[in-house]
This record gives sequence, structure tokens and C-alpha cells, in this order.
Amino acid sequence: MRYGLRRSIGLLATILTAAVALATGGATASGSPAVARYDHIFVIVEENHGFADVIGNPAAPNLNALAHQFGLATQYFGVTHPSEPNYVALLGGSPFGVTSDNPYWMQSVAAPSLISQLDAAHISWKAYLQGLPHPGFQGICYPVKCNGAPDSDPLYVSKHDGIQNFIGSRNPRDWARQVPSGQLAGDLSSGRVPAFGYVVPDECHDMHGDPPYCIDSGSPGGSDPQDQRLVATGDAALGSTVSQITGASFWAKGNNAVAVVFDEGGDNAGCCNASPGGGQVAAVVVTSHGPRHVTDATPANHYSLLSTIQQSFGLGCLQNTCDTTNVKPLSGLFAVTGSPAIATHGTQVPNIAPPPPAPVSFQDEVRQHLVQISNPLGDQTSYVVEARYP
Repeated sequence: MRYGLRRSIGLLATILTAAVALATGGATASGSPAVARYDHIFVIVEENHGFADVIGNPAAPNLNALAHQFGLATQYFGVTHPSEPNYVALLGGSPFGVTSDNPYWMQSVAAPSLISQLDAAHISWKAYLQGLPHPGFQGICYPVKCNGAPDSDPLYVSKHDGIQNFIGSRNPRDWARQVPSGQLAGDLSSGRVPAFGYVVPDECHDMHGDPPYCIDSGSPGGSDPQDQRLVATGDAALGSTVSQITGASFWAKGNNAVAVVFDEGGDNAGCCNASPGGGQVAAVVVTSHGPRHVTDATPANHYSLLSTIQQSFGLGCLQNTCDTTNVKPLSGLFAVTGSPAIATHGTQVPNIAPPPPAPVSFQDEVRQHLVQISNPLGDQTSYVVEARYP
């Protein structure tokens, strides 16, 4: 939703991408029709940074270490703007006309999704949503309102989920499988690991920005200290989560993967039935027994990742994933090569000082004195009255 100009760090990103290939004699992974069967696939979704904003960025050492050690898709794109339709597309194979970040009940989708496919096939899944107050929470945000005038940024937001947009998933069973992210540690230690794990950090830890809970987003690209601090915070959380998963006892026992993707970048570049799209973004695939030190330049987007998951679990296609001519799965990065399993370890991120606070004008102080009115319609929408000044 917040976009910045691309900076010269794009050159550093290009150099890193080349270095990944050179480090293994120019190893590349090429797309192929077949996708290996996996026992567990986790998807972690980050926010609002393009490929060149994070690949090669020293503020994201964990993401870059994973990209170097495992697999990096160098031509992966979001499918549209803003955030919400990308999450919907990742789960359903199409944005279904969703064009904003409005509440999910205003942008309902009456079509199957990956979630309904998993349910029908009796394949386990769970969404680990950081900031969610309790399992089955049906609000659009927590702990404060997330719409109105002016807009507020809470920690958890349903626009960064997408499951609830699908009418078929608004049932007690599917609501109960959407849980606070703190449950991930217990599931991993107990061995109750879902086949599909959907991990969405809160807005302080997905590189989005979330005042007053954390620093706001700045200008992506590597030269803005404010955004660099946000990237470093998100990267530290990412390194911890991936290490938690790869260090669990299940990881080495079968074919398992973690895919890390960003929802959208700062331009309209796209591919694969979504051009214009949501900009080039990073997509890193970590596997237990798959490729090491590879890059894949096959054009891909969120439809490609969905297709990969569907084929790996033996599910049918949905919407754009049925177009096998233009939408290719990430089969090269998900190949099973017999490599020994690696338990990753988080890397310390740089300590980037926050910028000094901007001075607050009298008008801004007045605007902050808002009176929130309870909604007589009971539809969870917040209305505010703004104090006026001459």
C-alpha cells in the first residue's frame, strides 16, 4: 500500500543474484511440469517491498542468507495492488474483483479456494496470524479500529489474511484453524504440524510499519533509515520463524518446505496472466531435502506458488492456476534432490537508529483529538468525528 522509489540498491541486488549462481558454478533451477510431493509446506508473507528493496539489502541478512543457501526466484511478481487482492489471489488463483483493502465482508468471494480444497481432501492446515487475539477471531483488526478518518494501523489486519474473503471458509471449523502465531511453537514441539502452514506476521514484523506500535514505513530502497529499521525488524522475526520451523523434529523426516514471499512491490511489473501486476518481489524457497544455492528465472507470481502447493498436495487447479501455458509452478525450487536437512539459525540484524520524531503542528494535535462513536449497525465499522479548527 505504501510505495517508494527504487534506489541504487537494485545494483547490489543484481550483484547478489549473480553471486548466488556463481557460488555454485552458475547453478539455476528451471521450471518443469511436475512438482514433487511434499509432506509440509509453510508460506510466510511479508509486505510492501520489491525485489531490489530486500535482496542485497544489508538490513535483511536473514532473508539474503536463506536466498543464498537455498533457492531464490528472480522473476517473481505480485499480481496487483493493494495488499488484500494479493492475499486473495494467493489462495484462490484470482483477485476476484477485489481492488481495495476494505473489510472482507464487503469483498466476498463465492468461489473455492486452497482452503476449501484442503478441507475437501482432508489435508490439515492452520493459519498462524500474529496479533490475532484468540482463535476464530472474526474482526477485521486488533487491538484498535482499522478504518475511519484518519486511518489507524492495528497489529492484526484481516486484509493481510485473505481466508475470510471466501464465503465457503466462514464456518466454525475454518475460523478455529486461524490462530495466534504463538501456537506455532507448541505445534512444532508437539509434532502436530499441519500439512499447510500459513504464517502472517503483524504489521510491525512484516516490514509494513505500524505506528504507534512501531515505526512507520519510509521509502523502500535502502537509503532511508526509517525503512531500513523496519526491514531489519521484519528480517529478524523472519529469521527466528524459519529457524523455529527448520529446527523442529519433523523437518528432517520428510519433504518439507518454507516459502517466503512479499505481497507486492512498488511498481506494476507482472507476468503470468497478471500484467500489469503487483511489481517484482522476492520469493525464497527453503527445503529440507531440495536444491541448494540455486536461482530460478522462470517468470512466476502468486498464482505460480498456489499452483505449486496444489500440485504438491495432489489438488486440482483454480482459476488462473488452470492455465498451465502461462502459469508455471515453482517446480525447480521445490525439486527433491536428496540434500541433507539443514536447521537454519537466525542472523543478527544491524542496529539501525530510528530517525528523530517530526515536529507536531497545532493542527495535527487537534486532529488527534477524535471522538469515536459506536456503530449502531453493529457491523464492526468504526466511525469518527474529527475536531475542527479555523
